[in-house]
Amino acid sequence: RRHVRGSFILPAMSSTAAANASAYWRIAGMSYLRYSGLCADMVRAALKEAPKAKAATREGAYFKYTPWADGVAGTPVIVDTKAALK
Repeated sequence: RRHVRGSFILPAMSSTAAANASAYWRIAGMSYLRYSGLCADMVRAALKEAPKAKAATREGAYFKYTPWADGVAGTPVIVDTKAALK
């Protein structure tokens, strides 16, 4: 059985094949976020200078979180790592 995704025809993946493909980062003791971040760093490092500079402008994160202690929400904290990169 084959699936069509966009203009590419891909063979159907069995559930065991999909599970085996995702097992490598788990075996290495990494979370998926850490693994994907590492892959993104490697791709950015392999870029030529012009695309590397453009990719650097998209680095960083902006988010808000609320710390909790003893079941009570603390003061919300805004983190802007993009401002530190400028």
